Amino acid sequence: MKIKVDLINGINVVALDGELNVEDSIKLRDSFIKLLKAGASKVIVDFEKVGFVGSSGLATLIEMTQMLKKANGKFNICNVNKEIRGIFEITKMHKMISIHDNRETALKELS
Repeated sequence: MKIKVDLINGINVVALDGELNVEDSIKLRDSFIKLLKAGASKVIVDFEKVGFVGSSGLATLIEMTQMLKKANGKFNICNVNKEIRGIFEITKMHKMISIHDNRETALKELS
């Protein structure tokens, strides 16, 4: 998986490309911890190029949400395909994390 981080108006946008499986969940977690240590308080994860999310990926997203809440930060995701959105709804993650149809609405919420 490729992980690209852009800073847009003070918001860290993490664009993922690939599958969010066990190995890549560790990479995402490491990237997220670096962002937190650098003082990030607003984070969007863009799922536009993600085709699969495994249970370890879900656990990483939950952990990210909890870490940001402890730091008084905000976290949301965008560009989730129908299959992944279904997983988020089955696991009730959509109640923990704001899910947006596109990056623009996600940025607007955190601005």
